[in-house]
Amino acid sequence: MESNQKKIRLGIDAKWYFDGPPSGHMVVKNLVDQMVTRHDEFELCLFLCSKHKNLAKSHFPQGIELIFLPNVPNMIANMFVVPYFANAHKLDAVMLQNFLGPWSDKLFKVVYIHDVLFLDYPEYFTKNELKYFNFIRRYAIKANLVITISETEKKRMVQNYVARSAKISVVHHGIDEKFKPLCNCQAAIVQTVKEKYNLPDRYLLFVGRINIRKNLDNLIKALGMLIDSDVKLVVVGERTALNLKLEEMIAAEQLGGRVIFTGHVPEEDLYTVYANATVFCFPSYAEGFGLPPLEAMRCGVPVVVSDRTAMPEVCGDAALYANPDDAEDIARKIRVLLNDHSFYLKKADEGIAQSEKYSWKKSADDILNLISHGYDHSKSYR
Repeated sequence: MESNQKKIRLGIDAKWYFDGPPSGHMVVKNLVDQMVTRHDEFELCLFLCSKHKNLAKSHFPQGIELIFLPNVPNMIANMFVVPYFANAHKLDAVMLQNFLGPWSDKLFKVVYIHDVLFLDYPEYFTKNELKYFNFIRRYAIKANLVITISETEKKRMVQNYVARSAKISVVHHGIDEKFKPLCNCQAAIVQTVKEKYNLPDRYLLFVGRINIRKNLDNLIKALGMLIDSDVKLVVVGERTALNLKLEEMIAAEQLGGRVIFTGHVPEEDLYTVYANATVFCFPSYAEGFGLPPLEAMRCGVPVVVSDRTAMPEVCGDAALYANPDDAEDIARKIRVLLNDHSFYLKKADEGIAQSEKYSWKKSADDILNLISHGYDHSKSYR
């Protein structure tokens, strides 16, 4: 862009920067952190929640315009509140999370849709969630550009008439650079984290939401089939109503003492919990991307994942794939890693190499380039 050309005034939906859904918070924080370093083509304006006003003012650098919104649900804010502020602040373009509304055609509108799994897998969502998420599809047609996180999700969007293929671009997630192999972690910190969460010497690790879609029941059954191993299972994720059923299942399978539920683990501890794991297991039935396996790979921890949806696209040849409906197959793949040290080291190295293909800087740059090119193209037709 020539120096005398007007910079694009771009509003970024950063409401989840300081808190929000765990996966959404992580994505928004990493993307925004990278975007605020780039001022060559944009005047960045961040939409934030008013409750974080003091924190945000002290956190973000000068040159970043902060726009504080009322503390209302994400969908309501994007559909009815953000349009007013976008107009008041004379923005040229906006990028919003998941939900768009009946906006003016004067703005270049980008909607960042993480996934539309609810369209193909309604059985994993409540009736209220399905009603709520359906607004994603209803208004995506209003967007000039739709960004999603995998080719798998792009295909799902096209097949479900969320948007035309030509309007959808894929930008993969990145990986926080703080994830690193155990050999690069401070021994004192490792010991502190092990004691804090009562981590065993050898453990399978799962990180994610505790819900039916994540298929923890078959992972627990697979653990029970590893009768010749002293390995345990550590489950990281906020407690839900499913925990009670899983605990009843653990008792019925006589696995008491072999499964540890940590509850929520803050980011500063999570890096070490990953790095100290023996094998990472992610037998989910459906994922739009599936970042946790890549985070484990970055730590040099081999992974066993399901052979469904986006997992093969994201993990490539570095993962071991299992049928999520077959607990014995999950156990078999775990057993291979536990019993073959040379193969274990090979998959650890392959995982590190695979994970290095993904970075938040690349993700942020790709998004901003798409917006810049799309905005310039749209202006030529006005």
